[in-house]
Amino acid sequence: MIRIAHVSDTHDRPSIVRQVAGSDADMLLITGDCMNNRGRVGGMGIIPRLEVKYQESWYRKQAKKWAADLAGRPVVAVGGNHDFITYSRWLRHYGAEVYEITDECPMVEVLGVRFAGFRQVPYIQGEWMGEEHDIRPFVEKAMACDPQVLVTHAPPGGILDQDCYGGNAGYGIPSLATMLFYSEHQITDHFFGHAHDDGGRTVEEGGVRFHNGAGHCIVHTVG
Repeated sequence: MIRIAHVSDTHDRPSIVRQVAGSDADMLLITGDCMNNRGRVGGMGIIPRLEVKYQESWYRKQAKKWAADLAGRPVVAVGGNHDFITYSRWLRHYGAEVYEITDECPMVEVLGVRFAGFRQVPYIQGEWMGEEHDIRPFVEKAMACDPQVLVTHAPPGGILDQDCYGGNAGYGIPSLATMLFYSEHQITDHFFGHAHDDGGRTVEEGGVRFHNGAGHCIVHTVG
């Protein structure tokens, strides 16, 4: 059994991630949107190159603190729609052991546990990272890795997926819920964020524990 400190959607509150320092966790799991954003510029919307420049400067300072707080504990990370750079570069620069789940590497094994997942989220408005109209190929690719722990940014459809920011609700992925409930797999835990209103909550359905970490750092026992 391992103890996982799960953080997600901390945005401009990087101190939430630093709570891992005082925890009894064996590792840190980031499920996206722990970067801060520069935001929209005038009426031009989000400009990716400016977000990259801003996040590089902002995150370099945070990563140094986070790496010290980790005290040698490994990190598994998947990006969120607000993340225009990776989590691995600066954390590794400061000596942290980081395993990032990407399109090219959808599965990692850490502390004897197989993690798999993806960053893609249901289409919002076309200016954020990982927005897709059809997420089924990413779901199928992650499930084919036969993980014990599923790691995504967005929740499955209908499970801890409420976020009423901007009048929206139901931020989940329907095809992911279908796959989890109607196919064979060995997943015991699914970690995600993205839907802020359900942040900090855990539910169990169909033999799987679902953890929405939006805005929190919570330690869960897995295995």
